[in-house]
This record gives sequence, C-alpha cells and structure tokens, in this order.
Amino acid sequence: MQHSWDHIRTFQAVADHGSLLAASRHLGLTQPTVGRHIDLLEERLGFPLFTRGRDGMQLTDKGADLVAMAGEMLCNATQFDRVASGLEERIKGTIRLSANEILGGLLLPGLIAEFMAEHPMIEIEIEVSNEASNLLSRDADIAVRMFRPTQNDLVVRKVRDIPLGLFGHKSYFTRRPAPEALEDLRVHVLLGQDRNPSLITAYRAIGLDTEPGSYQFRCDSNIATISAIRAGIGIGPLHKGMAALWPDMVQVLPEVEVPSLELWLACHADVRHNKRIRLVMDFLADRLREPYAACLF
Repeated sequence: MQHSWDHIRTFQAVADHGSLLAASRHLGLTQPTVGRHIDLLEERLGFPLFTRGRDGMQLTDKGADLVAMAGEMLCNATQFDRVASGLEERIKGTIRLSANEILGGLLLPGLIAEFMAEHPMIEIEIEVSNEASNLLSRDADIAVRMFRPTQNDLVVRKVRDIPLGLFGHKSYFTRRPAPEALEDLRVHVLLGQDRNPSLITAYRAIGLDTEPGSYQFRCDSNIATISAIRAGIGIGPLHKGMAALWPDMVQVLPEVEVPSLELWLACHADVRHNKRIRLVMDFLADRLREPYAACLF
C-alpha cells in the first residue's frame, strides 16, 4: 500500500496544529484540500486517524501510533533533499537567506544587488524575521545571525564583531543636556522594546537596571526604533558603524562599554559543498566585513 508524501505531510501538520484550518495555514493549502488529504489517507488505511470535535482534531490511538513514524519519514525525506541539493553542480537556482530586521531590511539588499548583477542565474529570497529560522528543516539555506548558531549539523563562520553604542539625534539634545553618567539616563527618554527582554538584559550588562516601563518609547521593530532615534525622540542603542553614516547622530557616554554583537553565517552541513551556496556564503563573508557600505538607510 502506497501513500502520498503530501498526505503524510498533511497528517503530520494536522496532528501538530490540532485543526484543519491551522494546518492549512501552515502548509499554504486550502482547508478543503487538507481535509481531503486526511480523508484519502484514512480511506487507504481503513481506520480513522482523528476524532473530530469542537476542540479540533484529536488523534485516535492508531493515529498516535503513526504520527511519530510520519515525522521520522518526513525528516528522512528532508535530509534526502539536502544531500541531493548539496550534490548539484550548476551555478544557478534559488538561495533562501534568513536575517533579522536590521540585516535583512537595511544591509543585505544593497549587497545582494551587487551579487545578483554578477550572478544573474541565481535567484535570492530573504526571510526577514527576528525569529531564528530552523536550518535543519530547510527554512533557509543560509542564515545571517547576530549570535553564534548552536544547532547541530551546521557549518558556521564568524564574520566580525558589531560594536554598539548609545545614540541620540542632535535635535534631541537641543531640548535637554546630554547625560554625563549612566544614572543620568533615567531622566532621559529611553527607546526600548515592548515584549522582547533582550534590551533589558543589555542595559543590565552595562550597569543600568530597567524594565519595560522605563522606556517612554517602546517598539519591538528594530527598524522603527532606529527611525525613532533618528527622528529625535530619545536615546537608544545603534550599531556604531551605522550611526557613523548619519552626521546628526550623537554618541552619549562613549566610555560605557556596551557589549558587542557577533555576526555569523551558517548553513546546513549537508549543503556546504553546493556551489551556489558556497558562492553566496563566500560573498557575504567578504562583504559583511564592512557591512555598512551598502546600507539603504
């Protein structure tokens, strides 16, 4: 008895997400298509995989017995695709990059414009998200990260350190004097994040305890925060190299050592010999050593 990989993938998604609707959104399929896949799979097996109810789709005992095997089968299929991709010799095709807002929105497009002009047969996709993509499941071919990736089976390459500082626009300092000591920041407008605790951790590392209420302007978008600093709303952290592009930015408390970020590239070990992935990795490793030369902001 043979079963479609699509039907098994749908079965796994419904089991993981608990409903046809949620699974359809995850898979990019219509809800009727997901329902039809489950019906066909159950018909071929001769027993139900789920019970349907107000609480969604619940695995039957037999469905629960099969779901782990389905996951293992799909994992093996993904690994097969990775190895096959790694054997490809043509310098063309699609490369999917994953990067956070600052890298993906401000830095990479300028670099990629240069790369695509040199290599017109390669197509580039960028996933811009502050969430780390899973390279093991091929959410992306290459990840550009501000931290060292720690997943197993990855090839990682450190590009450089990214020094940070605290900055404000010169228009902000026409309204109030620049801080002379760390504690002076408490009487200034600090720009921070609403739900992400990373900035609270960073401020604590330099000796300033803050909480979300300490930030008069809060936003979880890095690009919006950069725009707010440049608009003169208040003081916040910036990459020093990026701030240097804008003459009206003023660094405050330069003697305070703000912990640097690390810039890394990563790909899955199975595709490290793929020529186009290696080509993009080498290009990014070279150009990102001076990442602000192609900044779009």
